[in-house]
Amino acid sequence: MGEGGDSLSVGKTTVAQAFPKAGKAMTFLFDYGDEWRFRVEVLALGEREPRKRYPRVVASVGKAPSQYPDPDEDFDEED
Repeated sequence: MGEGGDSLSVGKTTVAQAFPKAGKAMTFLFDYGDEWRFRVEVLALGEREPRKRYPRVVASVGKAPSQYPDPDEDFDEED
């Protein structure tokens, strides 16, 4: 963050630059108000497959929260 740091631009950095090798992981802060954090980790690198879109999610853990919940629904801390 800020000048001279080791942070990369989110608008200009490619996935390959951010995750150059297997085992590289980062924690991202998605929503500054709700402080939704998620971890992204490269488990393995493979060959590109023809007619596939990249990058792509190949696994996830846990239930993702609703980004824009219905304001009429009750909020439950356990969900």
